[in-house]
Amino acid sequence: MFNFLKKNKFLVLILFLTFLLRLPSLFEPYWYGDEGVYLTLGMSIRRGLLLYKDIFDNKPPLIYLLAALAGNLFWLRFILLVSCLGSLILISNLTKLFFPKNNLAQRVTILFFAFFSSIPLIEGNIANSEIFQILPIMGGIYLLFKNKKPSMVDFFMAPATNLFISGTLFSLATLFKVPAIFDLVAVIIFLIFNYLSKKIFSFNLPKILSFLIGFSLPILISLIFFFFHHYLKEFIQITFFQNLGYLSSWKTGSHQFSLMKSNLFIKSIILILLLFILFYKQRESSLKMTLFCQIWFLFSFFAALLSNRPYAHYLIQVLPSFCLLMGILISQRGFVRLSSIFLIMVFLVISFCLKFWIYPVFSYYQNFLDFSLGRKDRASYFSYFDKKTPQIYEISSYLVRYSHPSDKIFIWGDEPYIYALSQRLPATRFTVAYHIIDFKKFTEVEKDLIQNPPKVIILKSQKNELSPALENLLNTNYLKIKKVGDFQILRKGEAI
Repeated sequence: MFNFLKKNKFLVLILFLTFLLRLPSLFEPYWYGDEGVYLTLGMSIRRGLLLYKDIFDNKPPLIYLLAALAGNLFWLRFILLVSCLGSLILISNLTKLFFPKNNLAQRVTILFFAFFSSIPLIEGNIANSEIFQILPIMGGIYLLFKNKKPSMVDFFMAPATNLFISGTLFSLATLFKVPAIFDLVAVIIFLIFNYLSKKIFSFNLPKILSFLIGFSLPILISLIFFFFHHYLKEFIQITFFQNLGYLSSWKTGSHQFSLMKSNLFIKSIILILLLFILFYKQRESSLKMTLFCQIWFLFSFFAALLSNRPYAHYLIQVLPSFCLLMGILISQRGFVRLSSIFLIMVFLVISFCLKFWIYPVFSYYQNFLDFSLGRKDRASYFSYFDKKTPQIYEISSYLVRYSHPSDKIFIWGDEPYIYALSQRLPATRFTVAYHIIDFKKFTEVEKDLIQNPPKVIILKSQKNELSPALENLLNTNYLKIKKVGDFQILRKGEAI
């Protein structure tokens, strides 16, 4: 153990600093909408509800299963902490493949990754699918290429066991969020480029099958599970095809897929052009791993731009390859360095033009420090994240006190963390109002609420968006109990 620490003292130091950077995230309140959805669906799974059928969101299942395992926000963030420390170890190993003789390039890459994956700038503190998926993605890439020199990148040199595990890891990443498939496409394109440059087309069917079986197995298990629960068609529709509309809905205001309106066609042409240039200029190069890094960066950035949405956490998928590009700037010269500078500049310009939402860093840590030292009370600490967070806790406290754990509630708003914080199930399968509105599910929700009226309804200041049937239900069956900030608490047929 002592020899390991002595040999890897830089990595151990970075792991410790990463732990310190991530420590405040363990003590954040329930405030972030996506985490509220994950934890609500996780709670529902723990209580026997069938994902997608009984409780709805449109991501693949792994993030919800992870939330079910965690049970609450603290443990979900703790699992994220462990995942990020594992990712840091993996990128440390990847730097040894990319820059085997350049310690400075290795350390710069590790430092960049540790810093930007931990601070809140691009939501490194939030338990989103994108940050969980980078661990299996990097693990899959490492198993494919480990123990190779930079010029030896033949897919078939990896043991069959490595290929099977690598395929499984890529599959798990895809089951966190579908755009992870583009990291696998980057590997495939790179290998094709490599074989074309050597003009050798080797073929090893057993090893190809090992990788394909590994990739197919987790997805197949998911399909079999929903098949036996008679929800296979809907599962495929919700988690895969329904998300096609997501590619253009930011610009078009709907979930109807539009190839041209999403600019997907233009982005694809630019991607192909850049790939051609990289291959043409580096086809004879012996530095194959640097070419892979550039291809990986292009595909991960392409995946981050799929929906044209400026959500900061989308950039996390780009982070491993981006940090490796920073190492290339130090370790390489000539076209490789110039092309890497160009790719980084393209990344920065496009990110600026799309106005990706970024979050403050210094005030985040100052807020935690002030609260830890008693210079801020809990309400002020909570309000830093969102001014309505203290209201959320007050409402959740009311629900815990004045409802039974088996009572279902309905929230007309986009505050799903109330369900998770109060440990009360939703009265419909939808956890947020925007799902009901975007997917036009008013009729389904009306039917559920009329047939099984919830004990309590939380109504945000969005009453003008209520349908006539819901208006009538509220007016005839519910009494207004109290107002908490922007929220009205309504109770079925009785007052407290």
